[in-house]
Amino acid sequence: MKSEVATWTRPFLHELLEEIPKDVESLIDVGCGRGIVGAMTRIYRTPKRLVGVDIFQDYIDFCKKYSIYDELHRLDLRKIPLPFQNREFSVATCIETIEHLPKQHGEQLLDELHRIADVVIVSTPSSFFKQPDSHVGCNPFQAHVSKWTVEDFRKRGFDVKGVGSLALHKLAFPTNKLTCRFPGLHQFLLAKTKRG
Repeated sequence: MKSEVATWTRPFLHELLEEIPKDVESLIDVGCGRGIVGAMTRIYRTPKRLVGVDIFQDYIDFCKKYSIYDELHRLDLRKIPLPFQNREFSVATCIETIEHLPKQHGEQLLDELHRIADVVIVSTPSSFFKQPDSHVGCNPFQAHVSKWTVEDFRKRGFDVKGVGSLALHKLAFPTNKLTCRFPGLHQFLLAKTKRG
């Protein structure tokens, strides 16, 4: 199982990292989980400030233990506004998080991320699937509760590309013209927008 997960996550994380500007000053990772995006950003980019946000205390504790972020905040993303200033961050990431919120709260969160950051990067599965209870485990916030489409992001000004192949998810992620033309055919949607 672990090697199967590693097979599809490595290319996804590479695609994500390519979206984070090399000269990022500050990054807030909303729904940081165990800090994969934070650790990757710290290693491959050199932000002066790296902030993690999650609601699940076990994830906050894990990130504290390994000093992944400069700051950690335990926040409920359904409660807007978040306690940050307008344009406080160069980049906000929300990776594999928005599908865990009811649609209305997810839409409010997207607006809030635009308020606090110059660049917003979001990823979500391209189709809705109910997770088995064994996957949710002891984290009640882990369940998928909303579906997001290419159009949901495009109407908000995001550029959207597909990452991974639904039919061939065990193979390496193909990066080709189809990722931009038909993002919904892929396993994940990766959306990015920035202030004009």
